[in-house]
Amino acid sequence: MRILSTSVAAGLAALTLAGITMTRDADAQDRRWNPVGNCQDPIEGAATSQGILGLGSARARAAAQSNWEINVEDKYGPEFADFRFARNVQWDCKKGAVLLAKCVVVAKPCAARLKG
Repeated sequence: MRILSTSVAAGLAALTLAGITMTRDADAQDRRWNPVGNCQDPIEGAATSQGILGLGSARARAAAQSNWEINVEDKYGPEFADFRFARNVQWDCKKGAVLLAKCVVVAKPCAARLKG
């Protein structure tokens, strides 16, 4: 009877240890695949464009976003260069001289979920 209890206790200990190890591995994998909290220092993107009736502002905004993604990829790599995952996004768009609009965006790039 005592041998059976020892075997059961050893089996439970092994299962507990395996569960802890699996949880630790899962946590490491979650950190690798989960973009939450995986952000870098803020990056700026800027652009100007021309157009009437707000078209210049819309074009400048899209170009500034594209410039931000290029700057992020150059500094941090392609996994951070998706504006959809950016945090703390701040826009500053102004209409300038006749038809000219300028937009600046500053945001923290965050890693996108890896595909594979």
